[in-house]
Amino acid sequence: MKNPTATQLEALRSRAARLALPPLERGADGRLTAKSLSLLEAQARRIARRERIVGLSLVLVSPGGAQDTLCLGHARLRPRLPVTERTCFRVASVSKLVMTFGALSLCEAGLLDLDADIGAYLGYPVRHPHAPGTPVTLRMLLTHTSGLCDEGSYGARGMQEGCALRELLDDPQNWLPHAPGAAFHYSNLGAGVAGCVMERAAGLPLDDIMQQRVFAPLGVRAHYDPRRILPAGDLADGYSVRGLLPPVRRYDAAALAARPTQPFDPERDFLCAAGRLITDSAGMAALIRLLASGDGLGVLRGESLRLMRTPQDGLGGITACGRGLNTAFLPGVFPGFDAVGHQGVAYGMCAELFADPQRGAGVGVMTSGTRLVRTPPLMRAGFDLLALGFAALAH
Repeated sequence: MKNPTATQLEALRSRAARLALPPLERGADGRLTAKSLSLLEAQARRIARRERIVGLSLVLVSPGGAQDTLCLGHARLRPRLPVTERTCFRVASVSKLVMTFGALSLCEAGLLDLDADIGAYLGYPVRHPHAPGTPVTLRMLLTHTSGLCDEGSYGARGMQEGCALRELLDDPQNWLPHAPGAAFHYSNLGAGVAGCVMERAAGLPLDDIMQQRVFAPLGVRAHYDPRRILPAGDLADGYSVRGLLPPVRRYDAAALAARPTQPFDPERDFLCAAGRLITDSAGMAALIRLLASGDGLGVLRGESLRLMRTPQDGLGGITACGRGLNTAFLPGVFPGFDAVGHQGVAYGMCAELFADPQRGAGVGVMTSGTRLVRTPPLMRAGFDLLALGFAALAH
C-alpha cells in the first residue's frame, strides 16, 4: 500500500462521509444487536453487489474489545461453500504488517537490530550498486526505503523455481537509483528479504517464528503456509472479477494445501513474508486488537508497538518515508478515528487491517474476490467496507 497524498486523503474523507450509518444499538456485551447487524448487513450487501464481491468477512473490534463479524457470499464457487467465521482467507500484503510484529519480537529478544547491516544476518554482503557505502538495514526494509524494487528481475526470474535470494540482490536491475534510506518505494522484494533476515536470525522458517512469537500467544489460527491450515476445507479460493464476466479462480486453495513440503531454505523463502498470511475472522480480530493495543497483549512491549505506528522519518538513516514500520496512516479519513494499518491485494482478493490505537478499535476486511477498482491509494471495495465498519464503530 502506497502512502496517500493530501489530495487523496481529502477524497477518501469525502467518500467515507457518504457511507455513514445511523447510531447502532449494542447489547450489554458490547456487541451489535440483531437489528443493528441487519442494518450493517444491508449496507454491506449493497457494496458487495456493486463491486461484485464473491465472498467477504467484515470484522469489527469496538473500543471495549467486543468483536462483531459479518459474513457474506462464497469462499469457493465449485463446489459452492459459504463464507463463515471459520473461513480462512489469504490477506495478501496485510502479511507485511503482521510479519512486523514478529520482526519486532526478535528485536526485543536481541536476535535482530533494526539498524544493523542485513548482510550480517544473511551471511553475505548486501550492497546497493549505486551507493555501496550505505548499509541496507531492517528498518529500511520495513519502511520500503531500502532502494529495492519489484520492476527488475524479481517479477520474472524471482518467480522461477531455483532462484536464490542472493541472485536477486546481486542484480542491479532490482535496485533504484537513489541510496538506501533516501526515498519510499513500495517493494514486495524488500518485504521478502526482511522475512529471510528473520529466518536467518532465528534459525527457523518464518511460519514457525510467527507461531511461537505472535499467533500462539494470541491463541489464533493463522499461518504463512496454507498446508498448515486445518481443516483444509476452511481455505477460501481467490477469484479475479472483471466486468460482467464470471469470476475466474486465480488462487486454488486446495491445490496449494496439497503441495509437498519443501526443505527449510531461507535463500528461497523470499516470496513468503510479502503476502502469504492466511487467517480467519477470530485471527483478524486478534491482530486488530494487537495493532490497537497499548501494552502489546503479551506479544510485544508497548514501546515496540508505538514505534511500529510512528512515522520513521529521520530515524535510523531514513530521510523520508511517510509511514511507520509496515504501517500507513489514514488520519481523519473515518469520522472520529485516526486509522493506521495496511491493505492487501492479490489474485483478485482484497484485504484490509486498520486500527485506531487511541480508541482501541479497528476494522478488518477479507474477501475471496472483487472488482479491483482503485480509489487511490486503496481499492474501492476494501475502502468502502472499511468506511462502513468504522461508521458502525463510531457511536
